[in-house]
Amino acid sequence: MAEQRLIIEMAQGVDLHGRDDTKAARRAVEQALQGASLPIFGTLGLDRDVMRVVVHVAVPRPEAVDVDVIARLLPYGTVEVVAEQGGLDVQVAGDVAVMAVAAIEVFLPVR
Repeated sequence: MAEQRLIIEMAQGVDLHGRDDTKAARRAVEQALQGASLPIFGTLGLDRDVMRVVVHVAVPRPEAVDVDVIARLLPYGTVEVVAEQGGLDVQVAGDVAVMAVAAIEVFLPVR
């Protein structure tokens, strides 16, 4: 089925003290979701479950990200989480803060 990307939301998140890539990624996704509103479903008479959502999170250690934790943050649609190399480890007063970036893409079928 043909589909079209309609929405991209981006944000960053930080775990200040735990050096936890999943926590930083979760915070980035939560921040991106706060800026997302999808009134298009009511306008077009579409069920929200028809959307496909791809969540990209970039962190220093992508293999450490629990993608199931991230996927559960998305309330609708078919969700795919892709953990990628990126983000930053930032030295902060003898500790390490982990910075993650996230991009959420929403695709809908073309009618």
